[in-house]
Amino acid sequence: MFDGGDNYTQEMMSVTGISTTKTKNNNKRRFSDEQIKSLELMFESENRLEPGKKLEVAKELGLHPRQVAIWFQNKRARWKSKQLEQDYSILQANYNILASKLESSKKEKQGLVIQVLLS
Repeated sequence: MFDGGDNYTQEMMSVTGISTTKTKNNNKRRFSDEQIKSLELMFESENRLEPGKKLEVAKELGLHPRQVAIWFQNKRARWKSKQLEQDYSILQANYNILASKLESSKKEKQGLVIQVLLS
């Protein structure tokens, strides 16, 4: 059935395999450098904002409270990932040191066993 074209076009695109999904990049709002600097400074002192503080920050920076909330949420996630990477690096370095000491101890033990057997 032809109903003015809209549904017909979508059906035809669907049948022919043409994607009909629309990107939401048009709706994306980027933060200004000044806004990001302010948010970063606030994050250093507190990584969670109370609802009242969130409203105040949003108003101060000319943003929607939801934008501020999502920025903080994303920042916490990135911060946590970075912390995990740092912790992993420390653990990896400690493991390498211990593995090296174990190998040295094994060689030392082997040398001592040989000395005992030869004496």
